[in-house]
Parts: sequence; C-alpha cells; structure tokens
Amino acid sequence: MSLHDISLKLAGDTVRWVTAPPFELEERRRMSKGDPNNSSALNMSGHSGTHIDAPFHFVAEGLTIDELPRDRFIGPGLVFEVDSARYITKEHVESIKLDGATRVLFKTRNSELLHQREYEPDFVAFSVEAAQSMVEQGVEVMGSDYLAIAHADEQVPVHRAFLDRGVVLFEGIDLSHVAPGRYELMCLPIQIGDSDGAPCRAVLRDL
Repeated sequence: MSLHDISLKLAGDTVRWVTAPPFELEERRRMSKGDPNNSSALNMSGHSGTHIDAPFHFVAEGLTIDELPRDRFIGPGLVFEVDSARYITKEHVESIKLDGATRVLFKTRNSELLHQREYEPDFVAFSVEAAQSMVEQGVEVMGSDYLAIAHADEQVPVHRAFLDRGVVLFEGIDLSHVAPGRYELMCLPIQIGDSDGAPCRAVLRDL
C-alpha cells in the first residue's frame, strides 16, 4: 500500500494566510531543563497549514467542524491538474471527467508556493463561476493547494458559492509530489467543538 502525505508540517516558519497568527509550539516543560517530562502547548489558527473549512466559516448558521459527517473525509478522490497563471475557471472544471467522484483536489503551481515562508498573494484561485459549476456537478469536498480557494478580495463570494451548499473546503494541501489521477483520500479534521475550521492530517492512497 503506497501512501502520499499531502499535509504541511506545522512549524513557526510554515507559510500562513496574511491575517493568520504564526504557529507556535510553546515549550511548557523540558527534561533538558530538569522537568520530569516534556510537555508543549500549541498556539495556532484553526486554519493553519493543511486544514478543513466548515460551512460555519462563512455561513452564520452553517455546520461546524464537529457537526460534519465523518464519511465525507474518507473515500475515492480525484487529483486534477490545472495549468493556469491566476484562476481556475468554469471551463477548467467543466472539462473534468468526474465519473462519480465527489472529492476533487486541484493541483496547480500553488503546490510550489506552499514551500515558501512568506505568503504569496499571486496564487491560483477559483473564480466564482468555477465554484458554482463545481457545486452543480455534485462535488462534496473540494481541495485547494494553497492557503485559500479565493483571492483576498474575492473570499466571500467564492467561499459562499461552496459553503452555502454544504461543500466542505480542504485547503493547504501539498500536491507537488502527487500525479494527477484517482486515489483514496483520508483527511479527518481534529474534532474541535463549534469551530469554523480545523487542521487535519491528509493522505492519498494509491488505488
């Protein structure tokens, strides 16, 4: 069984969204300092690194992370590659042969940007029309290989196009080492009560 880890490692220098706090591993106890054990505290955004957006992120009455059905995050997935400088368009998504796939991960040049320390505003994002088309095709989980699915000035309409219809967004996935094709996706978020988002460990398994 071959597994592909598509998660970002969380560290102080992990790339983050422009308004997000940095990840911090706070050393509470260290045996090297005479403590009886090693113990740490985590300070981070719910949208740090590889993470899931729940509908509640942009929908006032939307489902929170702990309310989402677990089977949504495990099952057949499709990695689809788009060669574009700035947008994933309606034409791109309408060219996908879903063949029943409801979990679609988009591989773009963004996967290389994830390995830079600084946020890059010039990333490949969804257009509103592309988001609407994905929803109409019955997609339930949509994956993006950057920290967000939309440019900063288009966050609300693009997120709402997906989240208003209950589509779960999966962001910050590293597909730089993964070939386009069909896999089994496993991406369970941390069970955080009443949260709009949560980090997850995500892997793809060869079929």
